[in-house]
Amino acid sequence: MEEDVEDIESLDPPPPLEEPWCATCHAFTDYRRKWDTIQRADLDGGSYSENIEIPHCIDCDKPMLLLSTCRKLIWSVNSLTILAWLIGLLGVLALFRFSLGSITGLLIHGACCYLISRLPHKSRLTLQSYKKAKKEETLKELLQKL
Repeated sequence: MEEDVEDIESLDPPPPLEEPWCATCHAFTDYRRKWDTIQRADLDGGSYSENIEIPHCIDCDKPMLLLSTCRKLIWSVNSLTILAWLIGLLGVLALFRFSLGSITGLLIHGACCYLISRLPHKSRLTLQSYKKAKKEETLKELLQKL
């Protein structure tokens, strides 16, 4: 009598979780999870506490960020500011004639949109440190091959 044996490799493995990136250490370092609470509003006019998990680097004890979250945040903020700038441009073109006031207003609106697009500063720095570390890693690999 033969028993059916299942191969462990054939089972569906759980999806791999993304590792957080430490912008201070410039690496995917080991981390520990710290919990924090945030007050959220509910539909009844009250509030409730939501527990969130924040990974902290073991080496430097700074909070770590997920690269995918940083990319999504920067992409969405940039998209919204471009949309706001286009709406402002179309509004000026449709409602006003070109004059010094309308062009000045459009320039001020464009400057505000640019400043708003720079708001996710921490996410930008995290992605820049990741790209810099990735370049250094590829250069080290190329030098080792020589």
